[in-house]
Parts: sequence; C-alpha cells; structure tokens
Amino acid sequence: MMKTKLAKAVSLAVAGLALSASASNTSAHVMYNTALATDQVGGTDGWVWNGQGNPGYATGTYTPWLGTAGGALPFGYSGATHLNWAAAIHDSDVLTVSEAAAAAAYNGAQVEIDTGAGAWRDVNGTGWKHQTDLGLIKADFSTLVRINISRVGTPSDPGLPNDNFGVTIYEGMSAATTYSHHGRWNCPTVGPGCNAAQVVNYDSTAQWGANNGLVFKKYDATVDATNYIEFFANAGQVYTVALGGNGVGTWAANVSDYALTVQAVPVPGAVWLFGSAMAGLIGFGGRRKAAVAA
Repeated sequence: MMKTKLAKAVSLAVAGLALSASASNTSAHVMYNTALATDQVGGTDGWVWNGQGNPGYATGTYTPWLGTAGGALPFGYSGATHLNWAAAIHDSDVLTVSEAAAAAAYNGAQVEIDTGAGAWRDVNGTGWKHQTDLGLIKADFSTLVRINISRVGTPSDPGLPNDNFGVTIYEGMSAATTYSHHGRWNCPTVGPGCNAAQVVNYDSTAQWGANNGLVFKKYDATVDATNYIEFFANAGQVYTVALGGNGVGTWAANVSDYALTVQAVPVPGAVWLFGSAMAGLIGFGGRRKAAVAA
C-alpha cells in the first residue's frame, strides 16, 4: 500500500514537471517595428504612427510590423509612444531581439535595434528619450522573465563603448494619445544634467505620455551579457521595457546595435506539487504509525 501511494505521488510530481515544461507547443516569437530613423545618431526610431509629428500623435496609419497578423501593432497596442519591438513568450525558449535575429526570422528584413550609451542615463545623470528603446513582453503563463543585453558591433564613437545598460520595467503598455520624444527622463536628482525644475523621479511614468496607464515595477542600472534583470510576469499581462546605455557619454554621441535575450525562468510550481505529494506521504506515514501504535 505504501509503495503504491509513493508511486502515485512520484507520478503526479513528474506529470506536474512535464506540464510546467510544456506550457505551450507554440514557438515564442519576437515582433519588430519596421520604421527606420533617417539619422541613426540623432533620430528617434520606433515611431508607430505616420502622423507622429512633434510631439507624436496616435493618428494616421501605423507602421507595419513584422511577426503580427497583417502587420498590425503588437498586443493591440494603441499608444502614441514610440515602440521598437515586442516579445511573446509561449514556452521556455530563449528569445533574441536584434537586427540579425529579425533578418534571420523574416527573410532578411531590415529593422533598427540600437541605442546610445547614455540613453538610459548619461554621464550627467540624465536619461534621454530620443535613443531609449521601448519594447513589450507578454507571457502566456505566469513566470519569472530574465533579460540580458549585450552590445553588437562598434559604437559610433569607439572611445565610448556601449557595454553597460540600464533597464526599467513597467506593468502595462502605453495608451497615451500624445507623446514627445524630446526631453529628459530617469533624472532622479538635481545635478549637471537637470535642475530642480527638470527632476523626474526614476519611478515616474509621466514622461511616456499623459494618461499612459503604465505602472512602475523595477529597474536595474547594471544589465549586460552576464548580469540580468528579472521580474515576475503574470499570465497575459503586457509589460513595457525601457532600455539604453548607462553612464557613458550622451544619448547621441555613441550609438550602437544591441542584442537582448528574453527567457522564461521556470516558477517552482511543479516543485510545489512534488512537495505537496511528499507532505501527503509523510502525513500518511504518520497516520499509519499511529494506527499501529494504537
């Protein structure tokens, strides 16, 4: 009897592990904005509407996307805020966001995945929206999401290597109807980069357009190929990622391509199931001993 219950418990645990590992048999994929900046160093890429203007407005027709049905905006995005890429997580595969990955996945298509080494925060302690890239992430199942970023190729100024990145995570995606790419963001203290009237707290969302619907979640100023930022994503919830180089030069002086990896890190749900099964066995054993003693 004891062996039968143990076998059932182990079988349940193994089944739980298998279920967790195969949350979906659909391959995860990355979607890309096909808009290209006319000036890589000075321009803002990732505009989603052709009526962008200055400030940008969510009017006119949208720029076609790669990887979406009919080239539509990803995840039903409707905001005016610029947007560069979107990643849909269906399983535990590692996704790569980069120009090379886009070309490989979409028959040589050209996209623009780059940022300045001082975009997230420059040497004066200020972030700049012009070269900060924005992306979206959504998982089909609740999971930890891990992000690494590394520079690709040579920056426009080789003396200012873009090797350290800052990343800010927001819950939600922008629903702002107006947006200006000009100006600071991520400028938490008064310093050479911003005076008292220009301070923007690191957890502010106002810089991404009025009434955008974003909620600050976390940030990390030391993301690279080895050091990652990790956050818990609820199933079906869209998250916005703001990223750029941190601590080197200014937003426009040193632009280079980057490669970003996104991976679902298994949540120990199956481990919990296994633990529950083992706890049941321990309880059964205790009851059995008590019965024998009686």
